[in-house]
Amino acid sequence: MILDSLELLSYRNYSHILLRFNPHLNMLVGPNGAGKTNLLEAIYLLSTGELRRGKRDTDAIKWNESFTWIRGEVYYDDGRTSKLVTQIRIEGEKAFSINGKIVPLKRYLGAFYVVSIFDDDKEIITGGPDKRRDFLDDFVTNIDPEYHFILDRYRNVLIRRNRILRTKDIDRRLLDSLTELLIELGEKIMRGRYSAISIYNRYLEREGDRFGISVKIESSYLTGNIDESIKIYKERFNSSRTKEEALGLTIVGPHREDILIKVNGRDSRSFASNGEIQIILFLLKITQLEVIREIKGYKPVFIIDEFLNRLDSRNSRIIIDVIAEKSPQLFVSMISKREIGIQGTVFNIDGGEVINEETL
Repeated sequence: MILDSLELLSYRNYSHILLRFNPHLNMLVGPNGAGKTNLLEAIYLLSTGELRRGKRDTDAIKWNESFTWIRGEVYYDDGRTSKLVTQIRIEGEKAFSINGKIVPLKRYLGAFYVVSIFDDDKEIITGGPDKRRDFLDDFVTNIDPEYHFILDRYRNVLIRRNRILRTKDIDRRLLDSLTELLIELGEKIMRGRYSAISIYNRYLEREGDRFGISVKIESSYLTGNIDESIKIYKERFNSSRTKEEALGLTIVGPHREDILIKVNGRDSRSFASNGEIQIILFLLKITQLEVIREIKGYKPVFIIDEFLNRLDSRNSRIIIDVIAEKSPQLFVSMISKREIGIQGTVFNIDGGEVINEETL
C-alpha cells in the first residue's frame, strides 16, 4: 500500500497544493513552522478521519475559509487503487468518500492504513493514563473499526449516568438501565484492550532484542485471565454504587484503567531515559504496523515527524533498516536534508508551499 498523490485545499497554512510522491521515501525539509507537520497530519487525517492537533476539526480549515478537503490516491499491493477524500466544513461537519461515493466513517476506515510518530506521541509513555488508553484504543480500532463506535457509545452512556448520579432525586430505574448498558460496553472495551496488550507483548518481546531492551505492557484492570478480570470488574462496579452516588461520579470502568509500559521490568514513566523513551515509542509503533500487516494483509505507510533528529546515529540506522524492511513507503520530516540510506524525493517546504523537489 502506498500513497501516490495528495491534494490539499484550504488546509492549515496551505491554500492549495498537489503532490506526487515517491513510492519509497518522501523527505519533507524546511524550517520550523514551514508546514511539514501540517502535510504529515493531512496524510494521517486522510487515513483515520481524525486530526492530530487541535480540539476541533475546524482547526484544520485555513483562516477565513469555509471548508477544507484532503484528497489522496492510494495504490494497493494487488493493483487496485482508491481515491479518498475527507472534507471538513466550518460548521463542523465531516464527510468521507471513496472513489467518488460518499461513505460513513465506519466504511471509510481501513481504506488506507498509516502508522505515525508525531512529537506528542511521547506522552504515550510520559503522560497520564488517558494517553495510553487512547493509544491502545486506536490500535484496536485499526483492527476492528466497530470498536470506534463502541467507545463513542460508552462515553455517551457514561456522561448520561454521571448526570443522573449528580441529581438530587435519582431515577433508580433509569440508573439501573444505564448501569447495565455501561457494564456491557465496558466489557467489550476491556476485551479489546486485553487482546491488544497480548498482541503487543508478543511482538515487543521479539522486537526489543534489536535494541537490547525489554518492553512490556500491563493494565491495572486486566490480569492474566480475561474472564476473571471481567468478573472482578463487574463485582467492583456493583459494590461501588453508594460511593458513586456520594461523589456523583462513575468510579469504575475502562475510563479509569491505567496502562503501564515497563522497560526492563520498571515503570518507563520514572525510569526510562530520553533515548529509551524514543526506542519504546518506535517499538510500539512498529508492532502496530506488524499487526496491521498480519491481520489486514496490507503494509501500512509509515510517518515520522522529526523523530530521527532525537536519536543517535546507531539507533537511527536500526530504525530506518526496520522501516525499510516492514513498510513500503516512508514519510519523514527534517529541518535539513540528510542521507538515511533510502532513495527517494526531497520536498523543500517553506511558508505553506513546496519550493522545489529534488532526488535523494
